[in-house]
Amino acid sequence: MIISKEEYKNILLKIEDIPFTQTVVWCENEMQSSGFDVVYYVDSIENPCVACSGRVTNRPILGKKLMIDGICKKREVTLSQLESFFSSLLTEDISIVEISDISPYSPEFEVAIRKAGFIRPLALSLCPMSLIVDLQQDSWSFHRNWRRNVKKSINEGNEFVVIDTPCMEDAATFITLFNELKSRKNLHFSLSADQVYTLISNGYRLFFIKNKDGHYIAGRIEYECGDLVYDVYAANSDEAIKTGAAYQIQESIFRYYHKKGFAKFDYGRISPSANRMNDIYLSKSYSGGNPIGYNGQWCWYKSQLIEYLYSFLIFYLHKHSRY
Repeated sequence: MIISKEEYKNILLKIEDIPFTQTVVWCENEMQSSGFDVVYYVDSIENPCVACSGRVTNRPILGKKLMIDGICKKREVTLSQLESFFSSLLTEDISIVEISDISPYSPEFEVAIRKAGFIRPLALSLCPMSLIVDLQQDSWSFHRNWRRNVKKSINEGNEFVVIDTPCMEDAATFITLFNELKSRKNLHFSLSADQVYTLISNGYRLFFIKNKDGHYIAGRIEYECGDLVYDVYAANSDEAIKTGAAYQIQESIFRYYHKKGFAKFDYGRISPSANRMNDIYLSKSYSGGNPIGYNGQWCWYKSQLIEYLYSFLIFYLHKHSRY
């Protein structure tokens, strides 16, 4: 059923597994930056077990699309409850429902969503894998290149900084670093200081590396859910790459959360490949993290023609990567 934003806020207080893409503050950011309408769903007001928010767009020819990025659920949710919830999303006015879930792969999840009528999309455009770092391992298994870069950064006089009381200036600094990374990697999405400040002033955590001159050269934003930490945004300056600070900030974050008793760190959508993107996977794998599969992308289409048209739009017009 569809509920209000205020009801959704209250529902999330009763659910354990909440992806960072399903917090109310994240949804508000998405709505402000994209202009999409956001709709909130739950299986039951009295006894909620599954909930999510979704972005609604209306495309010419294709019709109305519902995009859901992550599913909030209680850990004891049953297969039948999941199936019923997914089925309830398929209303007459919707032509496309796309769900992308970043929980570790579950056969029960797949059975439930397939029984509700969903299939894997032809246009599989989001990475279905990640790397998970065990934050409570007995001894860290960092690669020698990782250790060498961290040592180099420490010798440069770089220091790890935890921002406990973030301000707009911190958000602006993060954006400056992010824009360096965006230019270097030719990223095609933008981020504003206002968006960053909204996150870091509402529970998302901000960390920096400061050089010996007192300037921030690397930053990272994380989200905590239970005993799990999600990696949300990274921002590394050119100096951070040259001095090894990009590695130092990651290891420092691991050790910070280790002391606080968190169990796992999820890098988020990291996939090996046979092209230059493998460099990202390789550098993250130096952390000693283990690869996992997500529940990933699932779609429902009102007709096969809509499925084919949508796939053409994603790959040939919008030039999305295929996984």
